[in-house]
Amino acid sequence: MSKLIYALFFLALAGFEGEVLAEEFQDYKCYVESSYGDEYLVFFKWNKKDVSRQMMALPAKQLTDKMGKKYFVKSIDECVPVDKDFISTKAKKLDIQTSK
Repeated sequence: MSKLIYALFFLALAGFEGEVLAEEFQDYKCYVESSYGDEYLVFFKWNKKDVSRQMMALPAKQLTDKMGKKYFVKSIDECVPVDKDFISTKAKKLDIQTSK
């Protein structure tokens, strides 16, 4: 009986570990334009499998900058993992200026 309980425990543990591995999150930085015409670099932690869906949901989303000013995202020019470089020259310049 106890062997059966141990076996079930290890099977449950192995199944749980598989679910945890499936939820892999990564930090991303996005170069966006606000509804006011300002450009921002915003940071997110997204599940890797949901990145495209998260990016598509950004336009019209209300965010707040470091000064507390609320703005709406007008467009997303580019999103990349935090450890990668932007392709856009404007995004690279803003990335260098932004304290992380």
